[in-house]
Amino acid sequence: MLCEELAALALEDEVEYMDTSETPWYWYYKAKCGVWHRVEDDPKSFMSSDDLERYYHRNPQGVIIMNTAGGEIQINFAASTQIHLKTGKEKRIKRSFQTDTGFRCKCDEISQSPPAHWNDFDSETPYQIFSLRKDSSEYQIVERFVRGDGLLHDPIISIKRIQNLDLWELFCRKKVQLMRIRGQSDIKEQMLFHGTDAKNVHSICTFNFNCRLSEKKRKAHVYGKGTYFAKHASHAIKYSNTRQGTKVLLLARVIVGKYKRGHSDDCTPNDDQDENIHDSCVDDALYPKIFVIFDSNQIYPEYVLEYRSN
Repeated sequence: MLCEELAALALEDEVEYMDTSETPWYWYYKAKCGVWHRVEDDPKSFMSSDDLERYYHRNPQGVIIMNTAGGEIQINFAASTQIHLKTGKEKRIKRSFQTDTGFRCKCDEISQSPPAHWNDFDSETPYQIFSLRKDSSEYQIVERFVRGDGLLHDPIISIKRIQNLDLWELFCRKKVQLMRIRGQSDIKEQMLFHGTDAKNVHSICTFNFNCRLSEKKRKAHVYGKGTYFAKHASHAIKYSNTRQGTKVLLLARVIVGKYKRGHSDDCTPNDDQDENIHDSCVDDALYPKIFVIFDSNQIYPEYVLEYRSN
């Protein structure tokens, strides 16, 4: 899955079987948002990488119980998991020789730090956009997804990463809020495509998609009056305007949650419900290819793709 592959980018150098260097090793846990954090960053635990590393060297395949501020935690090195023994909640853990001081997007407590794989982050600008090198792991992961899952066969000119901390934090907060409301430990998230005109990219990167604007402008609200996303790039390109043979697609991280088949007059995914039990509308509840989102905080525009239309 693309979300998981991108989350792992910050930890590309995985566990090595022999540690012959003096480089310090660190331990990370995977937060609800899918981003990896140093164990020292968990406010409910006083675990440290030094402690885990010491236990790991004693028995790399072992299972230990640690008493932390948040209760007893079972660490299973072989399974790469940590389990809170009282609540049963499980998190994935990883070992890496990253030498930074840790990174946070803090979906659990939402801090002011960017995701780990962002580079040259400038907190003074509304957003930044970086062209990915074609030989980078990130470019190749995204391209593979666009070709394989997105079914885009046209030549790709560039893939650019959008870095907007304000939109990222709103997205993380929304995800945690919905999980809390639903009483779930996770909520369905997908990478989806949106075709648009190049002139709209700056506004989307700055303010996100305007679902209310979509409601006013879209002439054919087949599945609801929101912002439309497609599972396949090959469908979204129908809405990309051509300029000198070049088209633009946005690849967004979208919280689709629980969905239902939408109707043309739907202004929310729960218009015909007494309770707010749905998070989005789709074209087909069993095999959805089109998703309609009514709350922009459920969207994080992550990549801009430029491609040449055949």
